[in-house]
Amino acid sequence: MVHRYAAGTLGLLVLGIAVLGWRSRRDAAGGPGLPLLLLGLIVFQALLGMWTVTKLLKPLVVTAHLLGGMATLSLLLWLWLRERGHISHAYFARADHLRGSAVLGLILVITQIALGGWVSTNYAALACTDFPLCQGVWIPPMDFEHAFTLHRELGETASGDLLPMTALTAIHWTHRVMALIVTLYLGWLALRLLRTPGYAGLGLTVGVLLALQVTLGISNVLLSLPLGLAVAHNTGAALLLAGMVALNYRVGRR
Repeated sequence: MVHRYAAGTLGLLVLGIAVLGWRSRRDAAGGPGLPLLLLGLIVFQALLGMWTVTKLLKPLVVTAHLLGGMATLSLLLWLWLRERGHISHAYFARADHLRGSAVLGLILVITQIALGGWVSTNYAALACTDFPLCQGVWIPPMDFEHAFTLHRELGETASGDLLPMTALTAIHWTHRVMALIVTLYLGWLALRLLRTPGYAGLGLTVGVLLALQVTLGISNVLLSLPLGLAVAHNTGAALLLAGMVALNYRVGRR
């Protein structure tokens, strides 16, 4: 119920933002498009929340609900940055050479969040209880076909059979491999930001959040997914996403 009340409050706030954005559409710096997009996303999130209950935690629906929440956070942050910049007239140093790297970093983080959501919604977090190995080997037996079949029920294959352990292992292992890719890329990007005038603060933020998220991920495996660490890992993903959104906003400013 607390989640529903929080969602309802957020929905009302976004509705208020959309109304204000529409009423001041002629004076607003970016127009009413972003507030209206946020409102549409909130409505879709409400539908996903309803389907999460009625579809009995179907993995695709629950994962989409998670991604919708992350998208809502990203759009709210982008709107806040836009309005804050408009009010304070704060302009940042041009860094066109960072644009492609920042966009790719954002795409990688979103992909990793989607994979993490797929791990969570399929209850595959404990498919590998050791690290860095998985079930005592680097490449365990895996079933990718059933693992990434999207349209199926929780714990079942598309044909209704019990989802095999090899499928859960494939889901977990893929999330780990992607985590390595994201870590290497964002680590390189953070170092690049630290060496770019005006972006050292963002580089340090991304680096610290990345290190924290990796530590939380490994700790969840070694400590068998305690609730507090699992929540912290989700929070860390949201913060890392926010950092990448802020970076893309800054490098995109004219």
